[in-house]
Amino acid sequence: MELCLSCAEEVLEVSKKHELQIWVAVGNCLHGAGIASLGRVDEGLAQIQIGVDLYRGLKSPPIFWPLLLSLQAGACGLAGKPEQGLALLEELVSFPSQGYGRVMMVEFLRLKGDLLLALSPDNLSEAELQYLRALEIAQEQGATMLELRAAISLSRLWKNQDKAEQGKQFLRTAYEKFSEGFTTLDLIEAKNLLEPR
Repeated sequence: MELCLSCAEEVLEVSKKHELQIWVAVGNCLHGAGIASLGRVDEGLAQIQIGVDLYRGLKSPPIFWPLLLSLQAGACGLAGKPEQGLALLEELVSFPSQGYGRVMMVEFLRLKGDLLLALSPDNLSEAELQYLRALEIAQEQGATMLELRAAISLSRLWKNQDKAEQGKQFLRTAYEKFSEGFTTLDLIEAKNLLEPR
């Protein structure tokens, strides 16, 4: 995560130097998300809000809007505010689900499942539905890393249920598509979930 934070800082530095306001907004959101993921959640949320407010004031096409809202929603989840995160994700429903929006939809659905579970354990079946939809879209798109992330979420959900083996099969199918990158956090987590306990 430190590498992501460093890259976001570079985006901010270059965009401020050249007065590229759209990238200043995006950079603030990326930097805020990085800070939040390292445990400084309130500080991260505040910086994301600065980026969102700046982006909202621009007259450019809203190409980055879904990404920025999802970063904000994810940080809300880290802050223990899943209901606010879910409200942000609801706004994303209005965006087209083709092309870039369709690929991003995988992460939106996965995040929605996470936020639903954080809101209440009673949302288990709705979270499961979100993860299954995310997995299906990722497979249709051939988005291997997104498929893996959706399979991880589903496998975690089913780990202590009667669907544990089915979850592992989805995860194994996604994991076996990789031939490199085994030191990334997602692939490490997948391997740990697949190992017999």
